[in-house]
Amino acid sequence: MRERAPAAELVRNAVLRQIYRAGYWVLWARALATHPHGRGVKGLIQNDGAVLFVRHTYGPHEWEFPGGGQQRNEPPHEAIARELREELGIEVSDPQTLGTLNGPNQYANNLVTVFSFVVADRSVQPDPVEIAEVRWCPPSDPPHPLGWYAQEILRRNGESLASS
Repeated sequence: MRERAPAAELVRNAVLRQIYRAGYWVLWARALATHPHGRGVKGLIQNDGAVLFVRHTYGPHEWEFPGGGQQRNEPPHEAIARELREELGIEVSDPQTLGTLNGPNQYANNLVTVFSFVVADRSVQPDPVEIAEVRWCPPSDPPHPLGWYAQEILRRNGESLASS
């Protein structure tokens, strides 16, 4: 059973979630005007026929694969390892690169590298500031609504996921 967080930690997390939400919408509005060039990573985490989906505390309330932005001069494989450690407490190694995607709409200049990992168990420790919910699902029956990146990753890798 999960222990209750102290009141101060709950307040801190609530404040940080609001800051993340505000930051997300500021960056979204900026992207409408400037069409920035960015780099990011996504991780397709697999265990026993299921994949891990996350719903963030900010942005659209859609299910996505975990990941995030790539820092300047950070190689993609290091970025995904950092993001998974920060968001979910998962330590990964030996990523399989599935490919790259350009984002939709105003994010067309964003290049996202997608990695696949197989983990031994489904234990995750979601960061309560960034992650609202996690869910393990078969790739053929994902949660809804599904975000654009997750839809595209599943579409491109559907047959190979069904056979793994």
